Amino acid sequence: MEILGPIGYLFNLVFVYPIFNGLVVLYHLFGDFGLSVVVLTLIIKLVLFPLTLQQLKSMKANQQLQPQMQELRKKYAKDQQKQMQEIQALYKQYGVNPMAGCLPMFIQLPVLYGLYGAFNTFIHAKHAADLNSVVYPFIQHFTIFPDITFRWFSWLSFLNPIFHLTWTWTFSLANPDPSHVLPVLAGLATFVSLRMSQPKTKPVVANGKPVPPDPTQQSMKMMQYIMPVFTFIIGLSFPAGLALYWTVSSIFQAVQQYFVTGWGSLLAVPNLKGDLVATADSSKSVSSTTPMRRSESRNATKNTSMIAAKSDSASTETIEASSDEAPTEAAPRSSNNNGNGAARRNSASARRRSARSGSRR
Repeated sequence: MEILGPIGYLFNLVFVYPIFNGLVVLYHLFGDFGLSVVVLTLIIKLVLFPLTLQQLKSMKANQQLQPQMQELRKKYAKDQQKQMQEIQALYKQYGVNPMAGCLPMFIQLPVLYGLYGAFNTFIHAKHAADLNSVVYPFIQHFTIFPDITFRWFSWLSFLNPIFHLTWTWTFSLANPDPSHVLPVLAGLATFVSLRMSQPKTKPVVANGKPVPPDPTQQSMKMMQYIMPVFTFIIGLSFPAGLALYWTVSSIFQAVQQYFVTGWGSLLAVPNLKGDLVATADSSKSVSSTTPMRRSESRNATKNTSMIAAKSDSASTETIEASSDEAPTEAAPRSSNNNGNGAARRNSASARRRSARSGSRR
């Protein structure tokens, strides 16, 4: 906790307190907390628009590359490893990020944290003074506790007697939505936004057999089914204000998407079963290329070891040959030395004998 404490305080300073005070200012302007959340969402999207526009252009370039990618899939239908390498090279050549569709959602995570902290401030506050302790000095403070009730769905109360429901269609934005309308809308808006970010493609067939799609593109297709469900589940248990923010943000994202890349795959009928089968095929192709790469690395290792062994044997033979030649050269030298020593000894003994004979005379 000693490490998380300063980090949490830093997040409060950077995200929670500014977003909370922004909501306070908008609430003083409009008098409706739900409308304040919507306007704050639009302001945040406009601030992030330059980064979002860059990602949208990347996705548009990805859609324009689909004909070339289909040609690569047909050309390398039997060599999945080569196909992946060529597709990645194509991405790199045109500066395309295939995962660009998910980036705008991840950028919003700090904003969601800030909104969650702002709504928690309202939940834990019991009096207006508790809220004023977080409000900046230059912003108008509360004299009474603000009304954060969401009444936009109150007209749906006519459904209660028809379907024998007991739902309340007005609820606090600081609590989960009891009617589940906002979580459903958030999930649908997420699906529409992600669906529009997907290029409209046709299945590639080579030699009468379907070619497995690019694993990166296929993972993006699966995200368009997983993220809406995840958003819906999160919206059921978190404050309704977060679901409202996510719904408006996803709708605004879809509008931006339309003006840059068009409808994408939104108007095409989703094929969940086909996408699951294609994902399984692409994963099999990736797993099949992995043993090939391992075998290639093993063969390269074996070749390297064989070359090293040959060089070691060659150096050993050279050393042995030099060692064999050295004694043959040293042998004559030793024999010459032995002969010279014998001659010196013979001459010395001859001189001693002549000296002895001279003394006798």
